[in-house]
Amino acid sequence: MAVAIENPFLVATYHSPAYFCDRTAETKRVTNALTNGRNLTLLSARRIGKTGLIKNAFYQLQKKKDWQTLYVDIMPTGNLNDFIKLLGKAVVEHEWRRSKNYLKKIAILLSGISAKLSFDPITGAPEIGVEYKTRQESEKSLSEIFRYLSTQDVKYAVAFDEFQQITCYPEKNIEALLRSHIQHLTGVNFVFSGSNKHLLTSMFSDYGRPFYQSSDFLFLEKIEANAYCRFIREKFAKHGKAIATELIKEALEYYRVHTFYVQYFFNKLFENSEKTVTKVMVEQVHRLILEEREHIYYSYRNLLTSYQFLLLKAIAREGGISQPNASDFIAKHGLKQGSSVNRALSALVDKEMVYEETGVYYVYDVFFSKWLAKIF
Repeated sequence: MAVAIENPFLVATYHSPAYFCDRTAETKRVTNALTNGRNLTLLSARRIGKTGLIKNAFYQLQKKKDWQTLYVDIMPTGNLNDFIKLLGKAVVEHEWRRSKNYLKKIAILLSGISAKLSFDPITGAPEIGVEYKTRQESEKSLSEIFRYLSTQDVKYAVAFDEFQQITCYPEKNIEALLRSHIQHLTGVNFVFSGSNKHLLTSMFSDYGRPFYQSSDFLFLEKIEANAYCRFIREKFAKHGKAIATELIKEALEYYRVHTFYVQYFFNKLFENSEKTVTKVMVEQVHRLILEEREHIYYSYRNLLTSYQFLLLKAIAREGGISQPNASDFIAKHGLKQGSSVNRALSALVDKEMVYEETGVYYVYDVFFSKWLAKIF
């Protein structure tokens, strides 16, 4: 039996298309690529909705009897062994969920990757332990996992989220190793997803790199504002609550139509509102969100130099800046010459405190940006 959803604005998980806004064309792009035997590289800024899109596309694929899906977030991995453990765990847990005879089914796989099987004492979910002493052992186990997927009686769609993480592994030639396996698989296609657009684009479009031209590209943009507005109004109405279109549009603009921040705000507004949402309720929720995060945001000052923090405040107060070297911007916010701005801006981008979108630099965390603009 499906779990009832009390708050329709989900922020931490995917449930079903009923709670997923729009993305019809993007979902079709993903499913069409996979079902036609093509891999796909999915790129966007953080928290725009890549994971939700992948899971929505996988939801559609799972309606087909001959398709199975695996989602693997590799951001926590630091080396090849971590990658193999996480992928192996995803395969084992998937078989555990879909097959009563999964132990018999994966016994050969576990033997092939030299993995020890245990069970979570609370959930009963299977867990695997792997420890390889040599690169040869690791590569053999990776080969066994991919072989297992390609020899099943179903097709597999595998998503590697934050795929650019493999470039941080200490082992050499990881891109070439993965490409050598992936290019020969049958019945298995991949989504390579990531938020570092520059690095991921380079991995798949630079001549000479192993994954060069090996996939389609999908650059995920923000949800169209009118479609998002309809979705939000309908969700409130379905639960017997009224909210003016103007209030929705103001909130969408306030949070830059950035999926996570929009979802989180309306989740809190839904929780804290009566039958009719008022302007006062909206303002109260804006303040509540910033107050809850204030102690975290004050600590950010210790992560930056005083000049970097000064530039960050300036960008937040402007709501984004397209010409950070402009004399009026520098004078208005007490900044130094353009070369100092360039160095500080580069550092903020590297720290992922600031990002660039269509020629404009923004503070990455929208809530943090609003806090900076109000407090300082």
